Formats: sequence, C-alpha cells, structure tokens
Amino acid sequence: MNVRRFLGLALFTYLMCAALAVGGVDSTDQPTTTVRSTIALQDLTPQQQAERVEALTEPSTTVSQPSTTVAPVPYETNCQEWFPTAISVGWPNDTETLKKLGRLLWKETRCLNVSYTHPQFNGHDHGIAQINEIHRSYVEQVFNMPMEESMSDPTLNLRFAYLLYSDIADKGGCGWRPWKLC
Repeated sequence: MNVRRFLGLALFTYLMCAALAVGGVDSTDQPTTTVRSTIALQDLTPQQQAERVEALTEPSTTVSQPSTTVAPVPYETNCQEWFPTAISVGWPNDTETLKKLGRLLWKETRCLNVSYTHPQFNGHDHGIAQINEIHRSYVEQVFNMPMEESMSDPTLNLRFAYLLYSDIADKGGCGWRPWKLC
C-alpha cells in the first residue's frame, strides 16, 4: 500500500470517528433514502474541444486537485486518488464506472503515472492509462503536441482515455475494449 493511500485512509477513518463522536449515532431504525444525481455528457464541437485542450494545456501556477465530489466506491477500489481528475476531464461520476476505471489504472500501471520509457513498459504505451502508440495521430491531432509530451500529463492522459472509451460506448460498443476489460 503506498504512503499517500495509507495516509488518506487514516485521515478518512479519523474524520469518520470524529463525526460519530460529535454527532452521535441515531438509534432509530428509520429507513434512509439515497438520491443519486447523474451527469449528462454531450459531444463537444470542434471549437469546444480546442478550448478544452487549450485550458488543459495552459501552465498552472498552482498545483491542486480538482474539488470534485466522487461517487461512493468501496474503500478497496484501486487508484481512487485519480478519480477527481478523471471526473474533471469527463469520466462519468458513477460507482460502477469508477470501480472499473480503478481496475484499469491498477492493471496498467499500479496507479503510477509512468513514463513510456520506463523499463517495465515496452515504449509503446504512455501514461497512467497506458495509451497505446497506435493512437499517436489521434492524440497529436486532439492535443496539438507530441504524444510523449501530452500523454505524460495525467490530466490529458485520462482525458484521452475517456475520449477512447466514450467514442466506442457512444456507438453501442464496450468502451473498455482498448484495455481488454470487456
């Protein structure tokens, strides 16, 4: 278990214990209802895609994680640290998709944003979602920069992974096919 994940789990456990201690536990056996919201995604126009890519590739003066509320996933779900970033670039914020995305990121890189030159990888796959070299022209067209540069950025890598996923899913196929998770 990596240190960041351990510290995150420890903080979460502490906060949950503190919340129970302060608020107490309601002993009434009233059934509760959970209302889940969904996000409707639409295809972007070429102009909107260009604006999004420009916004994603602009240098930032501060490094921060997007403040996105993530759908509840089991605590044992892998790679949860990447979910806010994934949601901010278009991935659906629902439990099943995030669980499968965590499985994908764990399978491909063990949740590490690895370089394509890493000796464990064959130089044909890039970044956290291991975007394959076969997508080079598509990547360079979308982001207007070399594949090695754009796919080493985890935000752009997850955005492109979502584009692959959604292109196939929108046509009625299994969006996980590029990673053999169908």
